Amino acid sequence: MPSETFFADLPALTDFEAVLDSRNYHSLPEDWMIFVADVRNSTEALQRGLYRAVNMVGAACIVAVLNGCRGTVLPFVFGGDGATVAAPAALASAIEEALQGVAIMAAKQFDLELRIGRVPVSELRAAGFNVEAAKYRVAGSVELGMLGGTGVLEAERRIKSPGSAWLIPQNEQAPNADVSGLSCRWEPLQSEHGEILTLLVQSRLQGAEADRYYQQCYARLLTLTGLPGERLNPVRVQAMHTRWPPKTLGLESRAHAGRGGWRARFWAAAGTLAHSLGGALLFNTGLAVPGFNPRRYQKASVPRSDFRKFDGLLRMVLDIPAAKIPVVLEFLEAEHRRGAIFYGAHRSDSALMTCVVFSLRQESHVHFIDGNDGGYALAALQFKQQLKAAGL
Repeated sequence: MPSETFFADLPALTDFEAVLDSRNYHSLPEDWMIFVADVRNSTEALQRGLYRAVNMVGAACIVAVLNGCRGTVLPFVFGGDGATVAAPAALASAIEEALQGVAIMAAKQFDLELRIGRVPVSELRAAGFNVEAAKYRVAGSVELGMLGGTGVLEAERRIKSPGSAWLIPQNEQAPNADVSGLSCRWEPLQSEHGEILTLLVQSRLQGAEADRYYQQCYARLLTLTGLPGERLNPVRVQAMHTRWPPKTLGLESRAHAGRGGWRARFWAAAGTLAHSLGGALLFNTGLAVPGFNPRRYQKASVPRSDFRKFDGLLRMVLDIPAAKIPVVLEFLEAEHRRGAIFYGAHRSDSALMTCVVFSLRQESHVHFIDGNDGGYALAALQFKQQLKAAGL
């Protein structure tokens, strides 16, 4: 299949269990690259109460890349404090410029340092690492990328290594990133069942054994929670509440202001206020208008959330009965002690939803989910401590 249309041409999987089977993955073309962006010292930023800003910057990386590469369908994974994108080398300049623009915005508006880098698939493959992709259709025409193989984690390791040669240099002359479509106006999604558990799980097995393990581990988690996978989704229509003015007004206006100062933030805030007023009226009354039905949008948002995904790690944000969480954590700890996995977990009472809405009429929207108060970033702390203890 042609390199530029590689991901678009992949067959779409419709069951999440199929995502955990490497036989459904296809090797990325040799001329593709892995781009990684992450907020440096994200733990410190979370301690400063900037968890929503960290989420916003991570989501902005994806939106800026998609807006900068319109016409090409790309696989991406939201990681809470950053993002991973796979793309053909022909788009490298556009992607680097988009990420450099987000880095400027992160520094100017939120005092956050965004580290960005890229590693060619050919370099990873020559070193014995492979990168594969699958396409998971969550609803309608909305499809999420899943990344398999060992190459994604190796690319992250290289980019995050001190003095890395794979970093993309900062460019203060880069234009403002186009983050149109990015918003975060929903209140935190309160747990229905008890608590929100954010999980990172990596099998220590290889090849087919790792495949079987991920499938068995996921099935075991469902059994322990007593709920089917879809019921573990923190996104529910009943949990989706908005208010006016939105609490995230300053956050969203800063993200859209780019490198601009108070004037840019003022006009971005004015636009957000006007747009969110209409949204609050419609969502709080349920009133439909020509071309938009708020209840239909809310129902469509549930399956369009990325609460479970795979990129060499099993990443999940789950709404679990409180009584079941100790059982789940005991299972994961026992698996870690016997050398089967590395894992990280974080508990909270709610989840955060950051939205990317390209078209309401065509229902082209996807929603990035993270646990509140740090979610993936704090789960990653435990995960990294286990890697360090193992000498990795």
